[in-house]
Amino acid sequence: MKKPNIAVIVLLPFLLASCGPLSYTVGVELRQPSRSGLELSGKTLSVAYLDDGNPLDSTFIASVSEGFAQRLESEYFGGEPLIQIFNIDKVPGADYSSRDSVINVLMDTGTDVVFVFDSPVLGDVSLSAPQKVETPVVRDSSYLVEASIPYSLRLYVYDSMNSADKVFTYSGSAVANPVAYTGGNETDDEIERKALDAVASPANDAGRVSGGPFLPVWNEEKLTFLYYDAGNMSWLQALAAAHEYRWQEAIGIWMKLTDTGNLMKRSCAAYNLAVAFYILGQYDIAGEWLDISDSDYPVHMSYSLREKIKERK
Repeated sequence: MKKPNIAVIVLLPFLLASCGPLSYTVGVELRQPSRSGLELSGKTLSVAYLDDGNPLDSTFIASVSEGFAQRLESEYFGGEPLIQIFNIDKVPGADYSSRDSVINVLMDTGTDVVFVFDSPVLGDVSLSAPQKVETPVVRDSSYLVEASIPYSLRLYVYDSMNSADKVFTYSGSAVANPVAYTGGNETDDEIERKALDAVASPANDAGRVSGGPFLPVWNEEKLTFLYYDAGNMSWLQALAAAHEYRWQEAIGIWMKLTDTGNLMKRSCAAYNLAVAFYILGQYDIAGEWLDISDSDYPVHMSYSLREKIKERK
């Protein structure tokens, strides 16, 4: 979540005469589902890859899986290595895109969502002409040769918390370009072997690119808080805390403000709590506070907030 783009204007003279609740609309950058359509926030994730026994295929897809996991970890887990990667021996003829197959993998991982990479399809290797290296750093590295390896990938995804209850399949193709260094005396076969030995790095990059569609999208939403400008400075203090992105402090103040016999003020504080928990992605709690607000004294923004909460759950 990005810091809300708000400016608390609490000192305008005309506000000081108000005795009823005032509204203040803020623009907040909130995380939306990824371009793939999957909502991964707050879920546990795992990655598995199918090993067909071919050493090159195995090295390539293992590195793809590692790069993919790292890309998702950077967004959803602050870079912490919290996504486990599993190696699955591929059985010839088995349909790993089927719901039953992917759910079996999911059960083994114990996570909410599993990403299963099928074994890759690698094309023929081609080599560039040797390029002179101006300052060789090691012996026999006077020339650089770039290899080109076409590849295609298939990815099966199952989200146990998605109401669709189906396997989502994604595919793509590109060209990997590992690099080999040579002294200029090796044969093409020897250079090709060197290039293939270096395939892990571009495969890792391919995995990171593959993770892109599963990253969240940030969009601005307009949300409204309610407050009183007279009698109790706590309302303005809560707005100021929200402005500084100090949500726990703001929530603590609004919770104290619900401890009143004034149904309208209690409803406004409960409504603000619903907005705050919606911003934090805790939609069930947001709905509970909105129920409390509605039961005390429904505010006119309640319906639109409830619809937002429903869309996210």
